[in-house]
Amino acid sequence: MDFFARQEKSRRTTRVLVAVFLAAFLVVALLTTLAVAVGVRTYTENHELFLGTSSFGEWVEAHWTLLAGIAAGTFGIMGVASLGRAASLAGGGAQVARMLGATEINADDADPLRRRLVNVVEEISIASGVPVPSIFVLEQEAGINAFAAGLTPGNAAIAVTRGALEKLERAELQGVIAHEFSHIANGDMRLNQQLIGMSFGILVLSLVGRWLLRSARFGRFSRGSRNSGGIMAALAIGVALTVIGAIGVLLARIIKAAVSRERERLADASAVQFTREPSGLAGALQKIGEHTGELKSVETEEIAHMLFARGAWSFRGLFATHPPLAERIGALDPSLARTLTAGTARAAAGAGAERGVSSLAGSAGGAVAAPAAPRDAAPAPGNPLERAGTMERAEVGGALRAQLPDEIVQAAHSREASLLLVLALALADDESTRARQLALLDSQLGATRASLCRRLRDDVARLDASLKLPMLELAVPALKQRPAVELDYLFELLARLASVDAEPRLFDWVLVRALAAYLGRETLADHDAARVPNESAALATVLATVAAYGHDDAQAAAGACRAGWATLGAAGERHARDAVPAGKDLRALDTALGKRAALKPSAKRKVLLAVLATIRHDHTVTLAETELFRAIAAVLDCPIPPSVPSVPSVPSGAEAVRLPEARPAGQS
Repeated sequence: MDFFARQEKSRRTTRVLVAVFLAAFLVVALLTTLAVAVGVRTYTENHELFLGTSSFGEWVEAHWTLLAGIAAGTFGIMGVASLGRAASLAGGGAQVARMLGATEINADDADPLRRRLVNVVEEISIASGVPVPSIFVLEQEAGINAFAAGLTPGNAAIAVTRGALEKLERAELQGVIAHEFSHIANGDMRLNQQLIGMSFGILVLSLVGRWLLRSARFGRFSRGSRNSGGIMAALAIGVALTVIGAIGVLLARIIKAAVSRERERLADASAVQFTREPSGLAGALQKIGEHTGELKSVETEEIAHMLFARGAWSFRGLFATHPPLAERIGALDPSLARTLTAGTARAAAGAGAERGVSSLAGSAGGAVAAPAAPRDAAPAPGNPLERAGTMERAEVGGALRAQLPDEIVQAAHSREASLLLVLALALADDESTRARQLALLDSQLGATRASLCRRLRDDVARLDASLKLPMLELAVPALKQRPAVELDYLFELLARLASVDAEPRLFDWVLVRALAAYLGRETLADHDAARVPNESAALATVLATVAAYGHDDAQAAAGACRAGWATLGAAGERHARDAVPAGKDLRALDTALGKRAALKPSAKRKVLLAVLATIRHDHTVTLAETELFRAIAAVLDCPIPPSVPSVPSVPSGAEAVRLPEARPAGQS
């Protein structure tokens, strides 16, 4: 299943879950109304305000507006609680990690185990085209576990336990991190946080019930013996709410577990495709069986479905959030499954009842088994979109990172210097233009920082130009630590630096749009999206601009546009006949792409297929075109690995790279 199909399935699953939870909210609200009605009827049976009814049915009929208000209020409380919980997690994965007591780590940490973790995360990040997430450690946890959290790749965070750092070898840790990266790429993180919010709406009912019980116990409803009936009614309602809420929580657990099991299988399979090393992930799972994955100092009720492995002994059977260890290991490496240690076998046997349990996600789209991948599996050839959401071998990411000098790496990791590194990437090659840009930085940042920008720019200039986007990806965690007002100022400075050049550089646009996507921030162009009349007009602008930057000849550019429209089949034929490039208008491109991340995955695929066909029309792909393609993909939240065999990157002016013909839509 490719990246876009996984994204589509994630959306379908989300819609099904919302419907299921709304139905659960409705059932719980009706049960709560019934319980409150019985309690109120019992208490007010002889009260002067409720006289005149002889049976419960008559009482309900006489006071149906009151009961409707109770039902609506209960439903509203659960809805508001869900939305409030979701809003409390809207700050991204770092907020979730800190909520659980995790400690954020820096790349210059003195602990060698922490530094190894940073290196592994950065290598996989570069190899996958995903911005480096914030990195956290649960220092108090001796068990082996991990999780990824966040709403988008730009605000993602990865956290691992101290036990994972101490007990896992590098290849095993790499397998675990690749598993978590697959959750980032597949869109699982957003769904996981939505599950937390929806589940809390039901949990809050139990909390209200417990509050009523405590209040009644301490006599807060009492003003003497004459109100003993009120106390009893409050106790009865409190017990009912607690029981109903507990039943609702159990149902929520079952729903979350069913979805989580399928996504864990898919993440295992994706991790093997990432690393081409199934024994690493299988070895990590085996060590969880030998030791434990349970979390002791963290309440796992809300986050059980987010973890790499089961986080508490109680999540078994129908409530199991993960497939059995033996099943996961066997799918990755059958030889390891046959040689499980006694500890692993016992752990697997305890979860054996999980086999064969039907799943909600399976009913919506079918189970996804985790197939074993050969150790030397090669990247999928052909269309690079087939590799969206995947990654090059981790060694590729490590090799790219190793090409960066220490000063660049240290600047990328520094909270202060990371901003200067981004500005250094924006400095022009032309000496006179660069001198004016440095004068601007001197007036804005001071001579010392402008001088550091100059040194960083000199280091960048000595490197292969294809390393610029990996540098930017490395700087993302440090940049995310800066206040929002400073990031706004950074984007303002980038715009002012670009304006110094008489002719806008394509890389300036790539830098700003990729950075905005990586940080999950809007630029001024995002607010101009309403100026685009429809999707066809937006795509026309995108293809025309891409063609103009890839072809100096107007006729060739028009042919490239027609090739892009041709990927849409009959729907693009009319546009293909009328395709006329509008020129190198980056402002128009900005407007056309504004807020396009909200498109359906199938629509994103069509856009990227058309862009790719436009680029490949002349059978030559330059580095500038590759960066442009990756930046457009980043705007659409579609991470593309840095090295794509079917779309090699060459500097402008270098010998042309011959590429196969672009394939029509629907062919692979």
